[in-house]
Amino acid sequence: MSTQVVVTLPDDLYAQAQHWAALTHREVPQLLTEALALVLTPIGIPPADAPPVATLSDTEVLALAQVQIAPEQVHRLNQLLAQQVEETLTTQEQAELLALMQVYQQLWVRQSEALAEAVRRGLRAPLTP
Repeated sequence: MSTQVVVTLPDDLYAQAQHWAALTHREVPQLLTEALALVLTPIGIPPADAPPVATLSDTEVLALAQVQIAPEQVHRLNQLLAQQVEETLTTQEQAELLALMQVYQQLWVRQSEALAEAVRRGLRAPLTP
């Protein structure tokens, strides 16, 4: 099911959308739909076995604040993003890209929570004065 929506975009934003659509071999409405789907995809709930950051030990909070996405996932994410610029991704590749973006986003949110908790506990200085 779909709902048609009429949106007025500033000229410069529409020009950027046209540029990205051309680079990715898509029509502007398709590109905007995909961009909104990516941006508005729910972050998701951490796994049931992932305790709230506030309940972690100081050591665990500091470790989580420094966690990184797996190098293989970074490599594949970069491959798919580059491929998306050069050609249209298959449906499977689009799904893989979206899944990797969600993994990255979930990790980033969890890492941000840990960083805030580390600052709150005085384990680490704030990033900005």
